[in-house]
Amino acid sequence: NADQGRVPAPTMMASEEVALLPRKYSPRSRVSAVALALAAVAAVAIGTVAVSYGPTVLGAGLAMRGVTSRMGVNTNVGITRDVAVNSRQRKWEIREHSREPIKMGMMGTKAGMTMYYDDAGICHPVTVIALEEGNYVTQVKSKETDGYEAIQVAYKECRDRTIPWPERQHLRKHGQVKAMKHLREFKPSDISGYEPGQQLKAEELFSVGDLVDVSGTSVGKGFQGSVKRWNMARGPMTHGSKSHRQHGSIGCSATPSRVYKGLKMAGNMGNERRTIKKLPVMLVNDEDKYIVVRGSVPGKRGSLVEIRPTKLVGVHV
Repeated sequence: NADQGRVPAPTMMASEEVALLPRKYSPRSRVSAVALALAAVAAVAIGTVAVSYGPTVLGAGLAMRGVTSRMGVNTNVGITRDVAVNSRQRKWEIREHSREPIKMGMMGTKAGMTMYYDDAGICHPVTVIALEEGNYVTQVKSKETDGYEAIQVAYKECRDRTIPWPERQHLRKHGQVKAMKHLREFKPSDISGYEPGQQLKAEELFSVGDLVDVSGTSVGKGFQGSVKRWNMARGPMTHGSKSHRQHGSIGCSATPSRVYKGLKMAGNMGNERRTIKKLPVMLVNDEDKYIVVRGSVPGKRGSLVEIRPTKLVGVHV
């Protein structure tokens, strides 16, 4: 018998057989383990370098930035900043070097409104602003003497006894200017070209096509109701209604048991300072002393108005 003389192999349980079987080869698990090990080594190396050389590099960078700033070198050249734009934010790029200078203004007297026909035959509603005697520079204010830069201008000649004595002496001191009824200040970008006693010329300040802002005092209309003053709707005129042009409700009863501040009600209308912006200049004439602008300006005939070049956002400011 062939099996005689052999030692029988030991018998094994099922659990032991399963334990001795070779594990299935998994390339993904082995690669993940290697990647984690490399990441740990890299983190340790970076931390060691940062601890050893970080303060030195940071100190050298700060020192270099301080040296360049003291030398007047701009360290932010070439750096652009993206501005997030949404529905509540206007989009423009702030560039101080590209701003246009703010020009000088002057005063005038509203003469009235009329019609003007251009070369194409189109009729424009225009306002004629007369330039009476005046528009003299009476003082040049600087940051060294007054804390800000401005040009003081006198307008509309009058008798000496109609203005206070200190004002008369002020006009005589600065340029020997005659008695003037109105004094106003204008703030151009450059005040170097103005001297006391100098008279401003409209053709030197404005040209046809320029946009100007005209300020003045609006026409006073006295005590007016809420319908005319605030353009409120009137009540029913028939069917027994007794609230034709009355104000209506002015608040709640129990809560808050009071009238809110600033509620629009009847009162004095007009006689307030107003500014009409972006009016185009149609005509300018120094010989006949007038400026013609398109549109209406505040005030009645003979009232004082101030003419300033329009300041556009992104162009001048």
